Amino acid sequence: MSGRDALVALTQESRALSAVLRDLEPEGLKLPTNCPPWDMQELVVHIAASIGLGDTGFPDAEPHAPLVGEADYYRRSERGTQVYRQNNVDQTQELARRILASTSAAQWFDEISRDSIAKLSQEDLDRIVLISGRGAMRLSDWVVTRVISVAAHGLDVALTLERTPWTTSSALQVMRPVFTALLGIELPVDLNWDDQAFLAAATGRRALAGDERTLLGPQAERFPLLS
Repeated sequence: MSGRDALVALTQESRALSAVLRDLEPEGLKLPTNCPPWDMQELVVHIAASIGLGDTGFPDAEPHAPLVGEADYYRRSERGTQVYRQNNVDQTQELARRILASTSAAQWFDEISRDSIAKLSQEDLDRIVLISGRGAMRLSDWVVTRVISVAAHGLDVALTLERTPWTTSSALQVMRPVFTALLGIELPVDLNWDDQAFLAAATGRRALAGDERTLLGPQAERFPLLS
């Protein structure tokens, strides 16, 4: 997977979500989501914040620092704790109060995503950078985690609106190897999952059925692979 593949996927996935948000009626942005207690506009603010770069840029990592890969990014025990989740909720709601006082969530996501993509387009995506709280990462690998953020929460938006998911093929292509690495095995052929089904199950947007658990065996206990 090249850095260009990752950036194309982030660009296309962000544009697809922006198109959906642009067409929403105001009441659509106030719907409760499957990420309680957030409503739609708070969820959208969270997605935008997850890909926002700000003005600080990416500092170089220390030479010979151990690299954190895409899958390693999610292998952090604190992600599953109530404290981590509550902090996410509280920080997003506080940010949303400030942002929504002057603009809409849809407009803010569009502005933030365009700004981030423009800045990343000027970067060497093979550069090893320091990601705050994570360590040294290849910039292209970090971009893949941003694709996952937009795509997984895009599923939340689709579920809230009761629409068919619009996940782009470019995003599905760069995400699948990460999910496979987190699972630790190739998917059993008899599961007959396409990349969209793998995304939904891997991120906990749908539960495993009994026969799927049987086919996955002990690996079924790994689901959701991330949330």
